Amino acid sequence: MEPLQLTIYLEGFERLWALKNRLQIPHHAIAVIDYHSSVPSMQDYRGRLRFPGTALPWWFYAGTYTRGREREFWYVRMNQPGVLVITFKSGTMNYDKVRITCTPEIAQDIADWWQDRK
Repeated sequence: MEPLQLTIYLEGFERLWALKNRLQIPHHAIAVIDYHSSVPSMQDYRGRLRFPGTALPWWFYAGTYTRGREREFWYVRMNQPGVLVITFKSGTMNYDKVRITCTPEIAQDIADWWQDRK
């Protein structure tokens, strides 16, 4: 039996900007899934270092961002509302969180997938 996992594919320029083709997230690694329907806040970005990745301030942030020992993957468009935040259990992934801009419907599908298999 193959382990359950969520695969997030990046397409076109997303791959170039994020320096990644896809994210594979094992179901067992997920601690919390949140969706914030508002436009992303610059407060979330402050104090973070980008390594590696791309940022065009006030437009989008893509790639790996760190602050202290916390490491996150971002693909966030600052002018679009809706950010899915997936928080991982400690020590299960290379990242502590993933933040991705998406529609409420996609976020709900992912949350339902995770809840249904708990």
